[in-house]
Amino acid sequence: MNLELTGIFVQDPQSKGYTAFFAQLPNIIAEGDNEEDALNNLVDTVREVFQHLSESETTTLGHTPTNQFKTKQFNFTMA
Repeated sequence: MNLELTGIFVQDPQSKGYTAFFAQLPNIIAEGDNEEDALNNLVDTVREVFQHLSESETTTLGHTPTNQFKTKQFNFTMA
């Protein structure tokens, strides 16, 4: 499976660490001391989630568990 994903990185101003997520998968996040660590952790997390979903689909007799989730995208602005 090939996916084109847009990575979003947010740096914490106090700790200087990073939180990362893919715009297309906003509920899956990871952290790291720098962008590279955050990205590596994020990719590992996404792989594990997809592996888990794949295994769950097999054990639920073909019923896709992802249809149980509701997501909503919105813009947030703070002055």
